[in-house]
Amino acid sequence: MNCIIIDDDPVIQKQLASFISKSELLDLKGIFINPVQAFDTIQAGNIDVIFLDIEMPEMSGLEFLDEANPDINIIVISGDRKYALDTFEYNVTDYLLKPVEYNRFIKSVYRALERILEKEDKRKSERMFVKINEHFVRFKINDIVKIQSGDDKKLIVTKKKSFTILSKLFDIKIICDNQNFFKINDSVIVNLNEISEVCDNFLIFKDSENIENVLVDEAVANEILLRIKK
Repeated sequence: MNCIIIDDDPVIQKQLASFISKSELLDLKGIFINPVQAFDTIQAGNIDVIFLDIEMPEMSGLEFLDEANPDINIIVISGDRKYALDTFEYNVTDYLLKPVEYNRFIKSVYRALERILEKEDKRKSERMFVKINEHFVRFKINDIVKIQSGDDKKLIVTKKKSFTILSKLFDIKIICDNQNFFKINDSVIVNLNEISEVCDNFLIFKDSENIENVLVDEAVANEILLRIKK
C-alpha cells in the first residue's frame, strides 16, 4: 500500500518511516510537515494510507479531514486524546497516541488493508461479465434496467444497450440477491431504481423512449410502489 506521512515533528517522522520500512506492507511515497505540502502527491491519486498529525502549521489535521478523499485510509497520529471523537466522525481508520509502539502501529496497518480489500470485494460485486459472441462484456449490475427470460435465452436491457445471451451463461442469482431488483415472475426482473412511475399497472422506466414499459397486475404494481417509496 502506498502511504505518506503528514507530521511536523522530525522525531515522529523518523519513527514512522522506520516502522513503514519494517512492515513490508507499505511503500513510503513522501513525508510532509502539513497537508498543504502533501496536496500534489495526494491529488495524483495513488495514495492508499495517510499517517496524519492533528496540530500542524498552515493547515491542521482536522481541517484536512474536512476535505479528505473518503477512499483514502487515514490513521491519525496525535499526542492528545481530546481529538479522538472528532476524528472518528470522519470515519478515520484508526487513532494512535504518541509515542507510537510498533505493535500498535501494525494493527492499524492491517486495519487499513482490511478496508481496502473490503472495498475491492464490493467493487467486484457491483460488476459482472457476460459472454456475447465469444467476447466478454463487463457492465455494472445497477445499470441493468430489466431482464426478460425466454426458453433458453435472456434479454438484458441496460441503460446503454441490450444484450441477448444464452441463459446458461448468465447467473441470475447475482441479480435476485440484489435488493434493487424485483422479480415480477419467472420471465421478468426489473430494477426498482430505474422505474420513474407506475401508471395504470404499467411500470414506466426513466428512459421510457427507448425502453418498453412493463404491464403487471394490480397487486404487483402496489407492492412495487411500496418498495420504491421505501
